[in-house]
Amino acid sequence: MSNKSILYNLVVIFIIFNFTSEIKKDSTLDYLKSLLQKKVPNSLLLSAIQFIRKLTPHDYPGNYENNIKKFEKHKERIKRNKGYIEDQYNYWDLKYGSKTIEFSGCEIIAAYNALYDLTGEENRNFPEMIDYFEKDGILLYGTLGTAPQAVEEYINKLGFETIHSTNKEEYLQIQNSCDAFLLTKYNNIEDITQAIHTISISKKDGKFYTHNNGSIGIRTKYNSILDLINKIDGGRAKDIVLIGIKKKINK
Repeated sequence: MSNKSILYNLVVIFIIFNFTSEIKKDSTLDYLKSLLQKKVPNSLLLSAIQFIRKLTPHDYPGNYENNIKKFEKHKERIKRNKGYIEDQYNYWDLKYGSKTIEFSGCEIIAAYNALYDLTGEENRNFPEMIDYFEKDGILLYGTLGTAPQAVEEYINKLGFETIHSTNKEEYLQIQNSCDAFLLTKYNNIEDITQAIHTISISKKDGKFYTHNNGSIGIRTKYNSILDLINKIDGGRAKDIVLIGIKKKINK
């Protein structure tokens, strides 16, 4: 990567996270708060994320032992949620890098939920998944969550075929050819301070359902993935990347 490319990526990173504190509302700042979502191509954002991924040391002693112990009490909650991890705020006691799963674990939760959709296997070792992404995929010690590319690579290593795109025009093809989905999105196209979030999407009987999308206790069905993107977060969301996953074919 050239020095120019590195500088450009760092500028993008600065824009993403420099406006997260309370700021005075005026036209200039409102413009800056939406600049990333409206002006920076998704592909460039993902390139910047990959750059950040390479910067993070991978040593978080004690996290795995803590998470093994604390995860036990969450198993009953997951069972009540029909096998899915929902309502991320409940997982404040699970550590992720220097942060917690409550703070920045949405990508790992999304991977867990998608794998449950694909396999129906309950009680997957979530602490082991956290430990995996702490070693490869975590962004700035957990402050920025997990690289979507790392999640896709992890799922590929488990033997699943994936397709990804940053282009809405290709989402219908992914929707029709895959069985579970991961969507990374801006929560508000007008306000980057509302951050970025990754969710899993289930496909059942021709309808689509989100998991851990912040709608506590509410599970809404959508007619398509584009319908979902247009309606979640009060219609304010903007997609970054969609990853489709195919079930394994028994041979």
